[in-house]
Order: sequence, then C-alpha cells, then structure tokens
Amino acid sequence: MKKIILATTLILSSSVFAQTDKQIADELFSALGDQSFMSAQQNLYLGGPPHGPVRAVVEGSIKGNKTIVKFNYGGPDITADKVSTNPKKWLKAITVMQKRSGYDSANKDWFWAKYKPNGEQLKVGKVEGCIACHKSASGNDYTFAHNEQANAKVTIIKEKSWFNRLLN
Repeated sequence: MKKIILATTLILSSSVFAQTDKQIADELFSALGDQSFMSAQQNLYLGGPPHGPVRAVVEGSIKGNKTIVKFNYGGPDITADKVSTNPKKWLKAITVMQKRSGYDSANKDWFWAKYKPNGEQLKVGKVEGCIACHKSASGNDYTFAHNEQANAKVTIIKEKSWFNRLLN
C-alpha cells in the first residue's frame, strides 16, 4: 500500500512543476527585459515575410538557454530610416526562439513565441509555421546563418554575471 501512495505522490508532484507553453512564454517575455534584449542596440536590415520588411536580430542566453529574438517592423512605405527614427511606431511583433533541453526533441528542442510589442502572446510553444520554415535552415539546428553582407550584424547580449543569475 505504501508503494502505491508513494508512486501517486511522485506523479502528482512532478506535474506541479511542469510549465505550460503560456507560462514559459510569460517568463520568457519578462526575462527579455531583465536581460536587456528589449533595450539592446538594433542593427536593422531588410527582409520579407513572415517577419516583415524591416527587422533586427538580438541573440544571447537566458538562464543558460540560447535565445534568439527578432524584432519585426512593418507599415506603409516602411524603411530602415523610419524605424531607426521611431522604432515603437513601426514594431509589429517580436518573435523568439529559445533552446530548452528536453522541450521538443523531435524539433531540436526549440521553444517558439510570437508576441505583440506589449507582450501579448500570439503564438507559443511548438509553432508549426516556425518549425516548418526553420527545418530548412542549413546546419541541422533550425537556425539560419546570418550573412552580414546581406543582413545586418546580430546584436549579442552578454548574460548577467553568475551572482545576478543566482538572484533571478
């Protein structure tokens, strides 16, 4: 009888710690501000669908997890100059991919999120459109090589010191 009670307790307690995709996305968006991703210098470049005609990529680590953030800008007659003058006016979405060990081994363990600029979640988790597109990336890790001649330089965010990570 004790073995059955113990097994039930273990199952219940492990499910308490499992996060939903929405919870992961909430924490991730909050961490983007804490880790300076949202205020980093952006190197704008031109692109196309689905991310928008003007964009910037910021990359770093959050709690040891590789995190890639794309700021997606759009609007009538959008240009990089217009965005650099008033980025808030032109920001349409923030898309994030974060490597999370054990999250989705069939798809290289990437967690995907698309937010409105205010943090409202549009798509989170194992987003089929993101996965389908990023599977085509060379290198077998769903990340596209960034070509500085065709695109702008990626902004790299340095992770907080080990002491600050302990406090978070």
